[in-house]
Amino acid sequence: MNTFGMKRMSHPMTIAFFIFLFILVLLSERTNGITPKQIPAQFYSFNTIFLSMIIESLPFILIGAFVSVLIQSFVSQKLIKRLFSGHRTILAMVPAALTGVLFPVCECAIIPVIRSLIKKGLPQHLGIVMIAAIPVLNPIVFLSTFYAFQNNPVILYGRMTIALLSSLFIGAAVYHLFGQYSILKGESVSHENRISWQSFYMHEQNQHGHQHTHFNLQDTLMHISDEFFDTAKFFIFGAIIASSFQTFFNQHLLTSIGANPGLGAASMMGLAYLLSVCSTSDAFLGASFTGVFTPGAITAFLVFGAMLDIKNTMMLFGVFKARFVFTFFILTSVSVYTLCQLMDWLL
Repeated sequence: MNTFGMKRMSHPMTIAFFIFLFILVLLSERTNGITPKQIPAQFYSFNTIFLSMIIESLPFILIGAFVSVLIQSFVSQKLIKRLFSGHRTILAMVPAALTGVLFPVCECAIIPVIRSLIKKGLPQHLGIVMIAAIPVLNPIVFLSTFYAFQNNPVILYGRMTIALLSSLFIGAAVYHLFGQYSILKGESVSHENRISWQSFYMHEQNQHGHQHTHFNLQDTLMHISDEFFDTAKFFIFGAIIASSFQTFFNQHLLTSIGANPGLGAASMMGLAYLLSVCSTSDAFLGASFTGVFTPGAITAFLVFGAMLDIKNTMMLFGVFKARFVFTFFILTSVSVYTLCQLMDWLL
């Protein structure tokens, strides 16, 4: 194992990850009169809920990390750009939103990719559509949501539909509000107004010799490991909070919030933002609230959290101008909340 691998295996988060799982599994096997009576009975409920989330979701986190690394390592940005060749208008937002079907990446991985594409001439409203839509409209998220909500397909298709409609609304708003102004930091004029598509291809041809031309299995596996543990640590934190909600939180208060047509979706959106769980595995957390919150509120959790959370908000501020980030936050909040309320009304 190389130096990178040793650093990863000795990383404090990696060690804590395995120790925490070991303790929970050990205690889960010692419930037949062996465990000290001082331990509250609620702990075993928490342990069961938490482990079920982890066991169900880790395969999807691993798949998401694997695909994300392969795309970032081996898929040329030129290929993504060619999908929109000749389509600068607002009509190109639909194929931009559906790009996730071919290039499934999570909300954190997509931001640096889109920044590079905008710098090379991709119309910025299309880039924002991709940032909003790709973390939801991709096969990995579809599969994990299908598995988590096998008995409730309304949430599965509601998530996909609302994510598509919200991303189109956000893209159209960005097109009209920032059409002549760059949303990137350090730029005053939109790149799409002064960088031609031809220059993009010339740049790609000039840079072709600098791209990876061989497959290095060891480096790829190390990057997958890094991506997996970086994602898993946030999911574990979210699973702990969700399990605590289910075990220790006042169920009557939680039910009253979930039953309130106005507070349900808003509170779940806030929870999704704070938990910052990857979109490839958040469905298992959302499924734990089934029966407490309405389908629209759970869908709001699944859609809003994939578009905006603490992690990618920090990344957005690092890449885009503050005015745009605040506008993006408002547009995303309003569109997701309104559509999820409409979903509950229709149901």
